[in-house]
Amino acid sequence: MLLLGLSTGHKVGLALAAAGFAGFSLIVSMLVPRWRPQFPGRGLPLFLVVCVLAFFGMLAAVFVLGKESEPEAAGGETTAETHTTQTGPATARTVQVSEVDYKIHLPEAKLKAGKYTFEVKNEGKVPHDLVVKGAGAQEGTPTIAPGKSDSLAVELKPGTYEIYCSIPGHKQLGMDQKVTVS
Repeated sequence: MLLLGLSTGHKVGLALAAAGFAGFSLIVSMLVPRWRPQFPGRGLPLFLVVCVLAFFGMLAAVFVLGKESEPEAAGGETTAETHTTQTGPATARTVQVSEVDYKIHLPEAKLKAGKYTFEVKNEGKVPHDLVVKGAGAQEGTPTIAPGKSDSLAVELKPGTYEIYCSIPGHKQLGMDQKVTVS
């Protein structure tokens, strides 16, 4: 599952490093002994150095290409706030939601029944959306491009709601929150 969370560039880099390491291993173990039966012979020290360099090269590739990008590694230090706005006789609440690749950041997991506007900002690198489902309601935003925002107006009744990204695979990677409305 971790591999799904990596960017395409990181996946390609890891695949190339793995292919190079595997190719080197196969050539050295199967093809070279055919042409040179005494391999490595007197070249053993050089062969060992090349093997150790290939091994550490693969470790470096995994270390560099396998780590999260800076915003994700920071644990999602984005701030999410709830604001109350007057819109006539009824009070509508605005909830600031940030979506970072495979995480949804909500200010709180307990809300009071009423009308809400979810202001959704995609702070990730891939498209996302936001769906609010539960207690007889199911509303969602269209797909939001990276760096863009959208809003979603929903009336929440008492119950449990699921807030998630409906892009295939994103919910399974962690873009799923439970909210209790009282």
